Amino acid sequence: MSNISNVSLSQATALERSLNVTAHNLANANTAGYKTIVPLYESVGHEVNGEEVSFVLDRGTYLDLKDGSLVPTGNPFDIALSGEGWLSFQLENGETGYSRHGRLVVDVDGQLKTSAGRPLLDAGGGPVVLPDDVGQNVSITTGGTITDPEGAILGTIGVLTIEQGARMLPLGGGMYQLPEDAAAPQQTTNAQIKQGFVEGSNVEAVLEMTRLIDIQRAYENSVKLMNEDDNLTKTSIQRLGRTG
Repeated sequence: MSNISNVSLSQATALERSLNVTAHNLANANTAGYKTIVPLYESVGHEVNGEEVSFVLDRGTYLDLKDGSLVPTGNPFDIALSGEGWLSFQLENGETGYSRHGRLVVDVDGQLKTSAGRPLLDAGGGPVVLPDDVGQNVSITTGGTITDPEGAILGTIGVLTIEQGARMLPLGGGMYQLPEDAAAPQQTTNAQIKQGFVEGSNVEAVLEMTRLIDIQRAYENSVKLMNEDDNLTKTSIQRLGRTG
């Protein structure tokens, strides 16, 4: 394989991954709390057949952590975070997941959960449980304290700061998990919770759609270049065969 084909192949491989990531972002444009995934690539020089050639190296992905827009819902159990911080949830395997997706419901046991059944965790790391008779008459302060109409404290929602949050691993539905080497999250005292709102995704749909079109065109050009190089090689071999 020639250097042209090698370089084109590395580019096509990177573009295919970018295409998948961009399509995934677009598919989650309406997912509350979703953070845009950004692919990361690097140009790396390598000597091939005595020539210095630059290849495209896949360095993984990271999360764009900028805030999504806050959407009012009127549901007293919906919460959104403004600024830094993450909500924590108990996953099905007993581990902890992190999200900005605050669209919540109350189950038959009084636990605040996501629609997927993942319990919201309080400042102590346990599920948030409300009394049976409280109904929807609750107030949630910006600091996460939940009170009833008489002002009695029913619990405190945990809001955490996470170092290197951009490295978190997507689990789907706007839920994320820490990488194995991550530092333990810490409770923040600067929580800014908005009751009756949810945070939308931070996907810029028009930008992602434009990027999708550009990636498709670049991928087609890479494949075309490989085909042309292959045809040129075949033609050269055929001519050498005839002259031989």
